Amino acid sequence: MTTVATRLAGWLARRAGLDERPRAVVLVGLDITGFGRRAFADQRRLRRRLYAAVGALRSGLGRIIPHDVLDRGDGVLLLLPGGTDPLRVVRTALPALARQVDDGNRGAGDATMLLRCVVHTGHAQRDRWGWVGDDVNLVFRLLDSRTLKLRRREHPAALTVALSEPFHRLACERLAGPAPADAGQDLQNLVKELWHDKLTQDTFRVKEFEETAWTAAITGGDHHQ
Repeated sequence: MTTVATRLAGWLARRAGLDERPRAVVLVGLDITGFGRRAFADQRRLRRRLYAAVGALRSGLGRIIPHDVLDRGDGVLLLLPGGTDPLRVVRTALPALARQVDDGNRGAGDATMLLRCVVHTGHAQRDRWGWVGDDVNLVFRLLDSRTLKLRRREHPAALTVALSEPFHRLACERLAGPAPADAGQDLQNLVKELWHDKLTQDTFRVKEFEETAWTAAITGGDHHQ
């Protein structure tokens, strides 16, 4: 896990103009649907709500310290330690995020918020200006993909999620136990129980990327408790 000492060492290296080594990360990208069409006052309210949602996500993970939280204006990218438990992400963190969004939408009027979310695992490298790497690019491509936007329109919910193939595989491996052949179905059953939706395998084609990801919607009602 990230420590104060490793953070300080990284800061000193960046000040000296040195790039850090790539590190294993779990990436969670969030994007507010239709943000650019909102009035400025609504955008400000939505950004406050977005960061409250990020707080709920982190609480669901046990308050682990992220490597960084990158602000995109209409969304954020969290870079979590590579050892983050994928099942805790599925079981606890994403439902907590959806509940936070859904609760805030009650009585929100024009400030209703719907989020697209991508969860991926891979590597990222930090230089003097930020985080770079193919896996960072992949998260942004999936977030902005037509496939995920269509999924959200077909199944409107507080949170529309795409689990990348590597993250899906990691979660299945963690579930495998004595019967690895059943892990995919076990994850599907877990999602149905907690998210009240099923994972659908989709092909995402965006620019130079063609990737498989697993999508589902999460509503944030009390039945997810």
